[in-house]
Amino acid sequence: MTGEEAYEARSRIFGGLPPDIFRIFSGEARWFYADLLEHIDRDVFGDIPGVVSRQEMTQAIREFIDRQGRNVQLDEEAPYAPAAETADTKAIVAYRRLLDTGWLTEFRDRYRRVVDMNANGRLILTTLLEIKAGRTRSYGGEVLQVLLQLEGADKDPENRSEAVRNAERSAKSFMHHLRSISSAIRQIEEELIGQTDMRTLFRKFFDDFVEHFLISDFKRLKSTTNPFRFRRKIIDTAEGILANEIRMSVLSEAYVKEGRGESVEDAYALIAQELRNVISVFDRIGDYLEIIEATNQRLERRISNTLRFMDRIAETKTERVIEALAKLGDLASPSSLELSIPHNLLPEQAVIGREDLYQHKRGREVVKPQKIRREAPDPAFLAYRAALDAYRGRTAITAAKMATYLETAFGERQEVQAADMPLSSLDDFFIFERLRTLQQIGDGALARRYAIEIKSTQFENEWISCPDFVIRRVGKVASHAGA
Repeated sequence: MTGEEAYEARSRIFGGLPPDIFRIFSGEARWFYADLLEHIDRDVFGDIPGVVSRQEMTQAIREFIDRQGRNVQLDEEAPYAPAAETADTKAIVAYRRLLDTGWLTEFRDRYRRVVDMNANGRLILTTLLEIKAGRTRSYGGEVLQVLLQLEGADKDPENRSEAVRNAERSAKSFMHHLRSISSAIRQIEEELIGQTDMRTLFRKFFDDFVEHFLISDFKRLKSTTNPFRFRRKIIDTAEGILANEIRMSVLSEAYVKEGRGESVEDAYALIAQELRNVISVFDRIGDYLEIIEATNQRLERRISNTLRFMDRIAETKTERVIEALAKLGDLASPSSLELSIPHNLLPEQAVIGREDLYQHKRGREVVKPQKIRREAPDPAFLAYRAALDAYRGRTAITAAKMATYLETAFGERQEVQAADMPLSSLDDFFIFERLRTLQQIGDGALARRYAIEIKSTQFENEWISCPDFVIRRVGKVASHAGA
C-alpha cells in the first residue's frame, strides 16, 4: 500500500475495518449472529488470555446453536455451503460466515490453526454492547474522576502527567453522554406525543426513558450533595495548573519523556489545549442540564395529565355507545319507535338562581406607586473592589508592559541574558517570570520583535529559580509604544 493509499484509509470514517464487517447484520439471521458474537466475546474469549483453536471455536458455536439456534436457517447466508440441517453443519456455516465478514481471523500457530477476533471488530463489538446495555451513568462518579485526575497531576506532575490527558478524555466522554441523553429524550418525547394507547405510553416512559436514558443519580442533581459541587474546583484546578509556569514546565518535560510530545514546546501547547478543553466542558455543562431538566419536566407533565384524565376517558365508553347504536339499527321495528332509556342529561328547562342574575364586574384595585430606595454601597466593599482592581492591573502582563521592560533591559544591545534582566521589584518579577512565554503574549505580537532561546542550564537568584534563557532582537524597532 502506498503512502497516499494509507492516508486515504486512515482518513475514512471506517478506517481499517474489514469491508464486509456489517454484512453479517443484513440477513434474516442477523439476530442469531448478534447473539453469537456476544457469546463469543463473553464466554469464548472472556476467560482466555490468548487465542483459541479452530476446533474449540466451532465447538463453542455448536453448543450455542444447541441452546438457542436450532431452528435458525443459515443456508441463505452462505449459498456456496451445503444444506445446513444438523448442528455441526450449522456451526461450520456460521464459523465460515464470521471469517468471511472479517469478525474472526484465522492463522497458523506452528502445527495448529488458531482463531482470534479482529482487533477493530472487537472495538466495534464493545461499542455495540455498551449501547445495548443502556446509557445510564453516575454523574457523581464522572465528575469526581475528572477532579481526582487533575489533582493528581497538580500534586505530582513528574510522575502523573498522564492524568491530564485522562481528565480531558473523561470530560469529553462526559460531554458526549450529556449530548446523547439530550438527543435520546427528545426522540422519546416525539414518540410519546404520538401514542394513544395507555399501556404503550407507560411502557415507553418507564422502560425506554427512565431505565435506559435517565441519569442513575438524577435525583441528587437538585440536592445539596449534588456532584456538580466540584465543578468550580475542577475549573480552578485546571486554571491553576495553566497559570503555574513551573508546573507546566515539569508536565511538558514528562510528556516528552513518556513519548507524548516531540519537544517541550509542543508538549506545553498540547497540555494547555487539554486543560482548556476540560475548562470548556465544565463551563458549558449547565446548558445541557437545563435542556435535560426541561424535557424531563414536559414528559412527567404529560404522564401526570394522562393519569389525571384517565378516569374521564374510561367513563365515556365510546365503544359501548357505538355498539348500542349498531344494535338499535338492527332492530326490526318502525323508524318512529320510541324507546325509554334512562339518562343523566340536564333538563330542557334551565334552572334560574341567584348566581345567574346580572352582577357588575368588580373594579380592579389600583396599585399605588412605591418609592424605590437604593442603599448606599458599603465603603469597605468599594475599597476592596478598588484594591482588587489595582492588584489585577499590576499583575496582568500585557504586550506593552513586556515591551517596555525589554527595551529598558536591552538599551543599545541586540541580546541580553537572563542574569542581565532588571529584577529589583515585584513589578519586575511579574514580567520576568513570563518572559519565557513572550511568544504567546498579546496573540504573538512580541514574537515579531524578539526571539527567546531556552538553555540547558539553570538560572537562580533570590527571586526565582528557572531554566536559563537568552532574548535577542529580531529587528530594530524605533518605538514600542504601540505594542
